[in-house]
This record gives sequence, C-alpha cells and structure tokens, in this order.
Amino acid sequence: MDAPKKAGRPPTGKALSPAARQWAYRQRQKKAEGEATEKPQAASTAALLASLKRHCKSMDTDTEHADVARRLAAPVIRELCQRYKIQLT
Repeated sequence: MDAPKKAGRPPTGKALSPAARQWAYRQRQKKAEGEATEKPQAASTAALLASLKRHCKSMDTDTEHADVARRLAAPVIRELCQRYKIQLT
C-alpha cells in the first residue's frame, strides 16, 4: 500500500537561502532601474520612480555629476508626465 502524498510543492533541491533570494531581487530591481533610464516608455512605473529617486539622490550627494544626473532624469520625468497626463509649466 502506498503512503499518501504530502501537501505542497515537491522539494527540488534547488532552494535558495533567504539572503540569496534577496540578493537576486535587488539585482532584478537594479536592472529594471537601468532599463528605465534607457527605455522609459517600456519601464514600469515603479522602475521609473526608483530611477528618478536614484538620479535625484546623486544630484544632492555628487555635485560634480549633477548635470549628468539631471540629463538622465529628464526623460524619466517626461515619461511619467506623459503617462499620467501631468502638465509642467
């Protein structure tokens, strides 16, 4: 007679530790932020906002590269304004 099956997913032997799972999540987030700067039209709103946050933070902390950060933030702001019909005057 066969034993009844256990509930839940079967073990695969490939489970990640919580630290490895968090590291992978952070890497995916960084990749999404980078893609938001390169292709803002295809990026999610969360990725656009994270990218904008990073650029604004770099304007405050690294004054030598503030112009570059402004230039990189401009298309992100433009996309958010177009997406949510915000008119800047």
